Amino acid sequence: MIPLDLAKLRIFVAVARHASFTKAADELVLRQPTVSQQVRVLENELGTPLFDRLGRGVVLTAAGVALLERAEQLLALSDEARTATRAAAGLA
Repeated sequence: MIPLDLAKLRIFVAVARHASFTKAADELVLRQPTVSQQVRVLENELGTPLFDRLGRGVVLTAAGVALLERAEQLLALSDEARTATRAAAGLA
C-alpha cells in the first residue's frame, strides 16, 4: 500500500474547493497540467476516480467526497504539527 502524499492531497483539496484544475493551479502557483497529473496519480494510487470531469469543471465522485473531509483533517494536522514543532524549538 502506497502512503498518501500530503502534496497530492493539498492539490486534491484545492481542485475540490474550486471545482477546477485551472483555478486550483492558480491558487497553488502550479501549472494546470501538473495539477491534473498529480490528481491522476492520486486516483491511480487509490484505484478510483475522485472527480467526474465535466467539460472545464469537475465534480467530486462519492470516493472524492469520502476523501475530502479526511484530506482536510490530515492537512490541518500536518500544519499543526509543523507549528507545534517550530514553537517547541523557539522558532515561532
